[in-house]
Amino acid sequence: MDSRLNKRQFLQTTLAMGAVTAAAPPGAAADPGTAATPAPESPAADLLDPTFESIDAHGFTSDAIHLGEAPGFSVTPIEQAKNVRGAYQRPGSNATLGALETKLGALEGAAQAVSAPCGMSIISQTLLTFLSAGDRLVVHRCVYDNVMSLLRSHLPRFGIKVAFVDMTDPAALGKALAEKPAKVVHFEPYVNPTCEVLDAPGLIREAKAAGALCIVDNTWLTPYLFQPLRHGADLVLHSATKYLGGHGSALGGIACGSQTHVSRIRDTINTMGGILRPFDAFLITQGVKTLALRMRQHTTSALEVARFLESHPKVARVRYGGLPSWSGHAVAARFLKGTGGMMGVEWKDDATHDSFHTRLKLCKPWVSLGDVVTLVSRRQPEEDRAIPPRYTRISIGLEDTADIIADFEQALA
Repeated sequence: MDSRLNKRQFLQTTLAMGAVTAAAPPGAAADPGTAATPAPESPAADLLDPTFESIDAHGFTSDAIHLGEAPGFSVTPIEQAKNVRGAYQRPGSNATLGALETKLGALEGAAQAVSAPCGMSIISQTLLTFLSAGDRLVVHRCVYDNVMSLLRSHLPRFGIKVAFVDMTDPAALGKALAEKPAKVVHFEPYVNPTCEVLDAPGLIREAKAAGALCIVDNTWLTPYLFQPLRHGADLVLHSATKYLGGHGSALGGIACGSQTHVSRIRDTINTMGGILRPFDAFLITQGVKTLALRMRQHTTSALEVARFLESHPKVARVRYGGLPSWSGHAVAARFLKGTGGMMGVEWKDDATHDSFHTRLKLCKPWVSLGDVVTLVSRRQPEEDRAIPPRYTRISIGLEDTADIIADFEQALA
């Protein structure tokens, strides 16, 4: 008899039973004299930010599929030519890029959007558009690794002052802005890699009250789960390489905002260079069409995996926004219905931290986030960024959840 198959079946049954149990009201007991009733639909069936408003009275996924597409085509063709209607190919002049920009702008509630060849490109060129020598930028103590390098090593060379603030308390941001004004405030609502959940609406209010430009990196939540512009932010950025593309097959970046702000970023891109390639735009656009479906599954699977890891004897703590035991859960519940597929694990011992990623058979010990593949990244502690010792960041993919758990279980055996 195939023991692996039995184990997989057991896990699937256990997860299904757990979902039914979780659906029952607290303290409710089963009545053996009554017939079982179907469990209610999982809350993950609708995780959309309730502030979403369609520009054409359709749903989120209908807009993601149809908006921006070239008339007469089921899929906008890849417009590869260097010259487009007599001018160099640039953001705003290419139909393939335009389809992607139109979709993301509408889904984020923006007047316009502009694309770039990767996430770091859109972040660096956006910051350089709005910051000059002598300006002050206030950032959460932890953001994406390469952005940390940009802020620590490069912006100061241009005379831009960068202040890192613990934004887990919006009052701390308000205090920092009251002590010294800032031109720009920047943060990630769901922080990579610490999985802190920031009170984004509160931070946006503090930034705007102080007269700062508020730029939110929404890569890890996507516009399906959270739409910062509708909460008052000025600009929203994405590494489209991650969840928007979703398949690990393309690089890209997107900035969404007002016509005035986006036009300025577009001018910077045209001058400094960095044009999203049409084929990558094509691939990302196809990914966006299934964004809602994928984010629901990422979220559902991540919560199940988080519960498994939380119960494991080698785990000290699981950091996941959907897990009630994580401090970020209460914050997330104020404005989010789901937190996607990113989580962090603090291990009890060094040996587990050192070996877990090396023993995986199905999931991959690779960098990046938001792919269909589950990705596991071993981290080193960084006290100033609140990255703890013996920490692993995990991006839950779209494999069968029981298979992800089985792989994690054998790696921890």
